[in-house]
Amino acid sequence: MNQVDEACDVLLECSALCSDNNDIYNLLDCLGNLIQIYEEQDNWEIVFELYKKTLKAFEELNDIKGIIVACFNLGILKRKENDFNEAIIYFKKGTNKSIDSNYTELILKGLSYVGEILVYQGEMNEAKETYIKALSIAEEIKSKNSILQIRILLNSIGLSEEEINKELTTYLDRRKN
Repeated sequence: MNQVDEACDVLLECSALCSDNNDIYNLLDCLGNLIQIYEEQDNWEIVFELYKKTLKAFEELNDIKGIIVACFNLGILKRKENDFNEAIIYFKKGTNKSIDSNYTELILKGLSYVGEILVYQGEMNEAKETYIKALSIAEEIKSKNSILQIRILLNSIGLSEEEINKELTTYLDRRKN
């Protein structure tokens, strides 16, 4: 109904009430609606703060997937601002939670985010190692799409197919020992 300001006011009041009453699930609903509104307005500073509140709520609920996704979203927002140091912190936190919880698809996503930031930072060797780790996981679970995407990323940072296979073999040998 194009009454965004009024909607935001109501959702902020709702968020405060939910927070005061420790109603985390409804708080998350309010925050999600606010995030959607502020994303449409390209108000990224407020979106970032809302995602931080969302992360805190997921942590209180011990909702691991929620924590991971919130961390990735915070990393994406920091990447958008070219704040690569902060972005990689959020991406690594989400990736580590994914590893701890054995959420393979989220591990692959997180490693891809970390590798991307390492490339932006000029840390090509570390990016290569991150992508090789992701490739080994993708091959382990036989995720053809992920394998193809990661191999393309490795090609884009200068590795040939032969070099990728050699690096992957070396990585797998190190992991066995």
